Amino acid sequence: MMSAEIQGSYEPKFERLAALFAKQCGENPAGGASLAVFKDGLPVVNLWRGQAKPDQDWSSETVSDVFSCTKGIISILATRLIEQGLLDLEAPVANYWPEFAQNGKAEIKVKTLLRHRAGLSAPRRDISRAELLDGHTVVEELARQEPLWEPDSNYGYHALTFGHLVSKLIHCVTGLSANEYLQKHVTGPLGVDMWIGMPAEELHRVANLIDDGNFKSMHPEFGTDQYWVEKAMTFGGALPTNPTDEGGFNDPETLAIELAGANGVTNAFGLAKIYSAAVIETDGILLVGDEALETAIKPASFGMNVWHEPAPHPVWGNGFMLPSPPHFEFPGGKGFGHNGLGGQAGWASLEARVGFGYTTSYLRNSPETQTHQQELVKELQNLLRSK
Repeated sequence: MMSAEIQGSYEPKFERLAALFAKQCGENPAGGASLAVFKDGLPVVNLWRGQAKPDQDWSSETVSDVFSCTKGIISILATRLIEQGLLDLEAPVANYWPEFAQNGKAEIKVKTLLRHRAGLSAPRRDISRAELLDGHTVVEELARQEPLWEPDSNYGYHALTFGHLVSKLIHCVTGLSANEYLQKHVTGPLGVDMWIGMPAEELHRVANLIDDGNFKSMHPEFGTDQYWVEKAMTFGGALPTNPTDEGGFNDPETLAIELAGANGVTNAFGLAKIYSAAVIETDGILLVGDEALETAIKPASFGMNVWHEPAPHPVWGNGFMLPSPPHFEFPGGKGFGHNGLGGQAGWASLEARVGFGYTTSYLRNSPETQTHQQELVKELQNLLRSK
């Protein structure tokens, strides 16, 4: 069992949050976790516990794959570029990326892509692992193919392709990859650790992911709803169904590529500080203004999706997940962010000027997947409301 001893620091007002984080320790049989909160631009909680590897305790330097929390971070980048006038929500994607216009996609708008409504949630043909790792085949395939459904008629979660598509837009208008932009304009100025494409010299800091045994394929029939849901996560062979299996997200080759939908590597402090800088000046850095965020966090995709997945259904704005009470609570009003596979989360509140991050290396795939982070969010909400 994991040690319940937590490391780090917190302000006295947040003692109950720290106590809850400590209490959760015994509920994971292995691995470790981190929790951080920024309030009004200042760190008020920065905690960690457990093991990063079987022979290595979690520390302030430990980082881990945060899966789809990465989408929230690149959505901050996209919102910043929209605010700067380099991207226009109403413009066709093909204005920036001419090859995208193939097979009926000439009129798909930037906002349609950001809202998971472009009909490109998975490649039509199976992508091999070698093609995933080469850094260009997936993007070229998405540019060539016909959408899986009529764009903007409904939404479907672009689990991996969201990262490829938004990264390509970032590159088209800045000349930088998503990771290069992140390092230059976000993590470097803020002095935090996050990579989308892990440098080899930093791999020793990455926690080993452990799963609960519930990540299994349903072996769906070709062309069914479940087939496309699973293919959105695996590309038909490029990645395993279980993220910790061979070729998954413990693999240095996978971590090394810029898979901006799923392989951001950071810790709770990194997530919380980046989100803090999105809503209030933090260490002299403000990543995006309130008006641009107000536009980005208007609900745009919700309810039953194109693949008829069961409720509760998430709510998305322009790339960001939004609150959908009682299933997903966020700390403070006008919340936005993104959760991640297995139980991670990064959120911000535009009203409370809060940045929140939670990471875990023990991955759950069950109705309780997000329980720990949601308990922490609700406790934080209570503390924010108290005098």
